[in-house]
Amino acid sequence: MHYFQYNIKDYRADAFQLTLIQHGAYKQLIDQYYLNESPLSLDLEVLFYDLLIRGDDEKKAIVFILEKFFDKTEVGYVHKRCNTVIQKYKAKSDQSRNAVNTRWAKEKGKDTDVIRESYDRNTNQEPLTINKEQLIEFVKPLDVNLELWNNYMTLRRAQNKPITDANIKALRREAAQAGMSLNGVITICVENSWISFRSDWLDRKKVAEEKTKEVWGK
Repeated sequence: MHYFQYNIKDYRADAFQLTLIQHGAYKQLIDQYYLNESPLSLDLEVLFYDLLIRGDDEKKAIVFILEKFFDKTEVGYVHKRCNTVIQKYKAKSDQSRNAVNTRWAKEKGKDTDVIRESYDRNTNQEPLTINKEQLIEFVKPLDVNLELWNNYMTLRRAQNKPITDANIKALRREAAQAGMSLNGVITICVENSWISFRSDWLDRKKVAEEKTKEVWGK
């Protein structure tokens, strides 16, 4: 895993008395533990090499931290809190993966542009590397008609504007202000070749239509 929540209060409660070099050693060991999702090597020379530990002061700090905060077992140096975090992370990942598989099974066989790779990429993405503006093949919202969604995706692709999470949130926000559903807003976007929507655009569109009727209505 490439991300973990850093609780300053908990860390200081355990390690406030450490020297700066010991804090650095502790951070390196914790990062290594989370990155590999496994106990640290019992072979100190291997550990020193992996963490680029060179000086005697650095080596002493590593040994001190291992003895104070880790448990030496047959499989390596174990950190109980790290294990708890890793187990929760894996359980959440398994839950998300099961949800994806269930949804994919329901979507299978339908006329849809959603690609399985997109599901897997969203499920396995590490929190640290998530970019909310990342351009991906976005999964169709459940409250939007499939044919309408495909038409909207075609419209956005034609203008080289792939959909993002931020776009959907903006559409939902404007839909709420206009007293409409997301499906209704996307319908208007498709009808008018709009890739985005603002609630006040409806009033402007209505005024423009009335002026057109005044000119051409007779």
